[in-house]
Amino acid sequence: MSAALLRLEALDIVAGGAWLLEGISLEVVEGSTVALVGGPGAGKSLIVDLVLGLASPRAGTVRLDGRNITALPPLARQRSGIRAAFAEPPVFPGLTIREHLALAVAGGRLRARALSRLAEYLPELEGRLDQPVGSQGAAVLRLVDLARAMLGMPRILLIDDLFPALGAERAGELVRSLARDGYTLLLADRYGEAVLDHADHGYVLAQGTIVAEGAPATLRADPRLLATCAGDSSAWAEIPA
Repeated sequence: MSAALLRLEALDIVAGGAWLLEGISLEVVEGSTVALVGGPGAGKSLIVDLVLGLASPRAGTVRLDGRNITALPPLARQRSGIRAAFAEPPVFPGLTIREHLALAVAGGRLRARALSRLAEYLPELEGRLDQPVGSQGAAVLRLVDLARAMLGMPRILLIDDLFPALGAERAGELVRSLARDGYTLLLADRYGEAVLDHADHGYVLAQGTIVAEGAPATLRADPRLLATCAGDSSAWAEIPA
């Protein structure tokens, strides 16, 4: 079995006496697509923040290629190849899309080859590069943010709630293209069934705890999945023997 590129080991987050995440352990093998699915408030985005170094655990370890990066600051993690596309992307409305993307590139120079490559994945951005970011709709903003993350040449790309933003068909097409070209992906999403269709392995999250993991087909076949992703955190309260 291949070694994990990213491994989370028994991670806890406690705030104000409340457990936001408890005992989170998961791994992502290089070149694979892993789905982390759950309902609103389950803790998916918080796990993304943990990997990025934007949140600090009370206990547990984050490893990249076997190296303990738990104490590594966010910028150092970016330089190590961890990139993310966010559910609520940070944007600068006064910039054009081209200027916005240039912020992700060393020296601020966008090369034609890089733009051409992006266009293969994100044709929706063609013809929009010189339009203001602030004039774009929500779906295009998600694509701009994904393009920014891709320009960082990620070793692992974390994508938060892509399927609700783009629709299952377009998001699935995009994920297939990225996976085909060797991207390592961690998809945190509430569209459980649709995301698992494109994953090599899956985890189900409820109330800050991983309640199930395994082969995507097995998870999709479980009737509790839909209830959990709809926000019923008690659906997996009793795990069958």
